[in-house]
Amino acid sequence: MLPRLGNSSAVNVRRLALYLALLALVAVAGFAAVLWALSACAPPPLPGDELWTWRQHAGQALDLIGHVGTTACYTADAAAETLLWLGVRTAGVLLVLLALMVLWETLGRELRLLWFRTRGGHVLLAGTADDLAGLARRHDRFAGTVYLAPDRAALAELARARPFAEIRLLHARTLARQMAQLGAARAKLVAAVTGNDLSNVAIAEAALDRPGSGEVLLRLEQGAVRALSSDPLRRRAERLGRPLSVVSLSHLQTRRGMAAAMSGRYTLDGPPRVHIALCGTGEGLQAAALDIVRQGFGLESGRPLITILRTGSADFTAGTLERLLATQAAEVEVATALASAAGGLDRAIGGIVLDHPPLHALHCVGATPEEAEAIALACEEALVRLGQPVPPIVVYGASDRPLGTTGMIRIAAEPDLADAHALAQLMDRRARAVHALFVAAQREARGDAFGTAPAEAEWEHLPEAVRDDNRNVADQMDFKLATIFAMSKPGQGTAALSAAETATLARLAHERWWAAKALAGWQYGPLRDDRRLLHPDMIPYDQLAEPIKQKDRDEVASLIPMAALAGETLVRERRIAAPAPLAAAAVATLLQNFAPTPQTQIPVVVLSLDRPEMITLAETLLHSGIALELVLDDTAAHLRRNETTAPRLAAILGAAWRIHVALDRTASAAALGRAGETVNERGGIDALV
Repeated sequence: MLPRLGNSSAVNVRRLALYLALLALVAVAGFAAVLWALSACAPPPLPGDELWTWRQHAGQALDLIGHVGTTACYTADAAAETLLWLGVRTAGVLLVLLALMVLWETLGRELRLLWFRTRGGHVLLAGTADDLAGLARRHDRFAGTVYLAPDRAALAELARARPFAEIRLLHARTLARQMAQLGAARAKLVAAVTGNDLSNVAIAEAALDRPGSGEVLLRLEQGAVRALSSDPLRRRAERLGRPLSVVSLSHLQTRRGMAAAMSGRYTLDGPPRVHIALCGTGEGLQAAALDIVRQGFGLESGRPLITILRTGSADFTAGTLERLLATQAAEVEVATALASAAGGLDRAIGGIVLDHPPLHALHCVGATPEEAEAIALACEEALVRLGQPVPPIVVYGASDRPLGTTGMIRIAAEPDLADAHALAQLMDRRARAVHALFVAAQREARGDAFGTAPAEAEWEHLPEAVRDDNRNVADQMDFKLATIFAMSKPGQGTAALSAAETATLARLAHERWWAAKALAGWQYGPLRDDRRLLHPDMIPYDQLAEPIKQKDRDEVASLIPMAALAGETLVRERRIAAPAPLAAAAVATLLQNFAPTPQTQIPVVVLSLDRPEMITLAETLLHSGIALELVLDDTAAHLRRNETTAPRLAAILGAAWRIHVALDRTASAAALGRAGETVNERGGIDALV
């Protein structure tokens, strides 16, 4: 039997089976080559002797392979002679392969680890096979990846997925020594991404025990652990000159949920109070609620209403729900509905939408992705039955796929660790850009007084809470751009914000800051008092002193460099209303008229979906790659009840760039009011007066 293969019976069995399969394959191939060559080299058998001849050839083939013999080729067939020469050496090839396998398992693996410890360049990944799949693909290196399994079940799973990889069981008591043996200090990447936050912290601490140059990727899902552990680890990494990225898959999934909710791109007539609902149970419910409140949507015009409909109890940690109910950042209402009770969820949804302003978004979270999807489908059905506008329904699910009948259900899937790693790096670069502009402006404005506030420090010396605040600024980038009818797209440019746009976005920046402070327990006070959590700037934007308003303008100025860090530039929407259906020739003319649009703009056609012909026009424009804003009114309910138009309406709503709901006027009137140009019946573009 082969020597010990790794340090686990699961690894042994899997790799041994593959080794034996390789040896068997070589033996069979050698035997088949000799057998065919003997048949091709011998004269044709006499009639009736075919079976006897094949038996003779088979016995001779085994004898030649076993004794490494040789024989002449009677027919002088070149191909047969070559195969015969190769085949009779099968036993030698098997012996060489066996020797190489033994040497690799007894000596080669240790030499490779020695190379890692002295020269580095490898990747060290700690976690389960599912967690590490994306990272392993992204950092695939020939014979250069070492896996650390958190338990024996994960070890067996990794062995099945990657039988020839170097896989070790994580030893908590001797972790520092184990990391040193695996060359963590010289590794190109050390990823501590198990499902246990404390284990990940211990791995990161061991990886940062010695100086090095490789990056450390740390996964921390629990907010308390992240708040307490990430800051000292970052400081240690910065002292050693090693990059450290901290990721939370649940937090990044929530960020995807915010984007899927079309913040700034799903709008309603008038300035109705912002109303966002969350429905479900599970740990994600708390994360989504905190992030939504922290954004401060609509805070300037009145406290937004956040309705939380709990379908279970395994969601909020002790004190978190009380903190939400007490915050001045939003009015939070909590209700309970048993999803298993007949009609319970329907009645609760009805109470939410009938007793309060229309919903701007509905977030559905479950203990499992399947539960979240079931809740979303039930909510969608209830809204349609009640004849209410269906907002973006965000499902915190497993994979992005079509769901529901309205086209308004969007899946916010949890990213894999490779995507999370890239997003965390981009977010930190953007947050650094935000802070750099803030520091430069504060240094110029405050002179000798600069440096006395906690945020007036270089990035490397910032507390983690202040760094997170800068990351939250970056989180709001898409919402801010959507508010001024702009977006970012790949490319380079010299975009600039107008004074009016800057003023609008500065208000949003102040709302976000105000909400984040209020959620943390701060209140208004005439003088700042960090101990009592009092701050004089927790007032509406119009009441702020000019120097404080300038801080918000400085934050807005970071939008352009933030886009540039992602290789993008800012472009504005060229908004064109199409109030009536167009013939095919008019559509072709319209598409030609889009061609001269400057690179600093992108055409967005505003369509009123009030009849089937407008659905056809929307389908044509979408097929041509044109971004659409779809305007709905009461006629949407009739289109949804029609078996022919319902699936078509759902498909274009799912692909729309923007959606606007006209509450007190027709969709066609609302569409004209939301554009600067209009399409005439021939496909020409006219300016609206």
